[in-house]
Amino acid sequence: MPILFQMLLASVVSMPLALLQGWDAVATAQLNLRLKAIRDAGDPVTMAELAKTYPDPPPGKNAAEFFNAAFKVMEAQREAPGGLPIVDAGQLPDIAVELPPAMRKAIQAYLKENAEVIELLHKAAALDDCKFDLDFTKGPGMLLPHLSKLRQAGRLLALEAVERIESGKADHAVESLIAGLRMGEAVRREPLLISTLVRVACDSIAIGQMERWASRGRPSVQALERVEAALAAVADRRIIESAMVGERCFGIDIYENYVLKPNRGEMVGQLFGGGDALPLAAPLLRIVPAAYFKSDMTCYLEIMNDYVVASRKPYPERFIAGARVGQQLEERIPRFYVVARMIVPALSRVFSSGQQHIARCDTARVALAALRYKAKHGRLPADLGALVPDFLKAVPADPFDAKPLRYKADADGLTVYAVGENGKDDGGLTQAHEGKTPDVGFRVRWPKAEF
Repeated sequence: MPILFQMLLASVVSMPLALLQGWDAVATAQLNLRLKAIRDAGDPVTMAELAKTYPDPPPGKNAAEFFNAAFKVMEAQREAPGGLPIVDAGQLPDIAVELPPAMRKAIQAYLKENAEVIELLHKAAALDDCKFDLDFTKGPGMLLPHLSKLRQAGRLLALEAVERIESGKADHAVESLIAGLRMGEAVRREPLLISTLVRVACDSIAIGQMERWASRGRPSVQALERVEAALAAVADRRIIESAMVGERCFGIDIYENYVLKPNRGEMVGQLFGGGDALPLAAPLLRIVPAAYFKSDMTCYLEIMNDYVVASRKPYPERFIAGARVGQQLEERIPRFYVVARMIVPALSRVFSSGQQHIARCDTARVALAALRYKAKHGRLPADLGALVPDFLKAVPADPFDAKPLRYKADADGLTVYAVGENGKDDGGLTQAHEGKTPDVGFRVRWPKAEF
């Protein structure tokens, strides 16, 4: 148990009753003001209110029906042997290198085995609306099995794209790439932080195979335009807003239904059973006054409110402001507010995930526009400004520093990139280096056999 918490426990237990009552009255008033301000802003507070922000699709237009059918078939399929790339532990070769024959044969066999699943996923991807059956009343106990399955579905469609690329069917591979992007869009309207992170992951899987497609597939101008349009549609500059609003509701639910309950010792121990501090303190939490936890909750709401405000600022300021809130957490949360310190720090990288989402989508779209420029002029553009206005309305801003996206071109291909989380231009180094990816972007590398 943290020493500060032990000192707090000793002090509050010895407080006179009148002082405890006064503390509770002040803490209650402060907390109620924060909750009222959230409602006055038109935002949900309870999980029931949050559930109302998750709209029902029109009858017969719910993609979840096809997804659930696909997931049922997926569960019945046997495990893929040998570690297939993307799906399992295997690795694809560099985007400029042809697949080894054995790997390609294994991919073809796997796709054939999962033909029914793939057909269902394409049917789901063709629908604009999707709503899975979620029980918001369970709060942190809500079951979300579809999220891991969506990532698996995204990998399966990525494999389909790879096989079509290697078979010389670049324009046919477009259907697989766009369907892969649609895996993330399936949870676009879910007001949950974890759903947003899965959406980012699904987009990353699809865009990763677009690099192979653009490098090895030699897609037509029409195919490039279709994928550019799909990327523009999924590049959601407000991607973090609903996630922050939903996460605030989750936090409120944790406090009100676990932390502020009279039997909070057992409830908190059950909720944070995997942590270090709270499970040890759980038997003692019952004698800590509720006023302490109300003050803890008020601190949590002040930070979450700042996150929500940041998420609503103009683009790209919203991402930069959100990252700034995350950098201030250590100073803003008193060490003895153990619940807030357990919940809030995990959010510090969420805005970075949003930045990476926008950077991947925008750099891919701009790189494909550069390939359309090449198809028309016989050469790559000297700079991204050459793409405006015929191929782009404007050069998108880097979501990490608000400057225009960067660009490199040489005899081997091109790279369009954002500076990444470190805020430095690392020269278009978008591949993992010493466990990190300095820049975030999209590479095109011509097949080496052509040189």
